[in-house]
This record gives sequence, C-alpha cells and structure tokens, in this order.
Amino acid sequence: MDRFPIADADAAARLNDRLSQWAGAWTAEGQAVEIDHHDGPDSRGHVHWLVRLRGEEKDVITVWISLRQRSVHVETEVVPAPEIGHEALYRYALVRNAELRGVHLAIGPEAALYLVATVPEAELTEERLDEVMAAVATYVDELYPTMMTMGFAWYRRRRR
Repeated sequence: MDRFPIADADAAARLNDRLSQWAGAWTAEGQAVEIDHHDGPDSRGHVHWLVRLRGEEKDVITVWISLRQRSVHVETEVVPAPEIGHEALYRYALVRNAELRGVHLAIGPEAALYLVATVPEAELTEERLDEVMAAVATYVDELYPTMMTMGFAWYRRRRR
C-alpha cells in the first residue's frame, strides 16, 4: 500500500487547487470546463467534485471526481442502461476495454456503462489530471455513438 498512502487532512484542498489550475488551462485552450465542489465529505468520508466538459458527440460530459481515503476516483457515464442489445453492447465494451489507456469501462449498478479511473492521490499532478480528463473526453466521444446505436433503437447519430 506504499503507492496508495492514506490522504492527509490537506488532500482535499490540494486536489481542489489542482482542479482549479487544470480547469483554467483547459478553459484558456477553448475547452468548456465547469467545476462544482461539494463541501464536506459524504457518509463514507469521500469528498466530491463534479466537472462538466464539452464533448463533440455527447454535448456535455459530466465527470465525478471523488477523493477517497487513498486515491482519487474518476468516473463518467458513457451511456445509460441499454434498452436493446445488452449482450452485444457489453461484449463490445469488453473488447474495447483492452484498447483503452488510462481508464476502463465498467457496468454500474443500474446497468449503465461508465469510464472509470483510479489514481493515487499523491500521483494526481496537474499533468496526470490532464491525461485522465483528456482520455475521458476522447473515449466518450469515440464510444458514445456506437454504444447508443447498439443499445437504443430510437438513437440516430447527429452529424456535426
């Protein structure tokens, strides 16, 4: 557990500063970034941030960032629970999982598909945060149209 030491009392403030600096850089580069910080820990002692990014295929990519005891957990819903083609969609997700870098696909408790990453708190520098968030934005835009087409009969991809 040396790589995942217990976060100290100042970890939330440090992470908040890193998120603010990162968001400033992304906003300066033309990316729309909005961050909401949820004051105080939840019932499990986790502190949360909600980050909204502008996507190409999915208009808004909402990312939950949670400071846990030893790590920072990052997750975003790619698509909700599929209405059709469950088996084919989950198989597609498993195959694509092998190609993803920095994040992985997971099925949530309500059967939605998520992109997830876990990084030790001490290793989440501004550069590492940039890598993780870029991976999230890139992979959501890559996966979203195919997954929506496979899981929802009504979905028709918009052409931009």
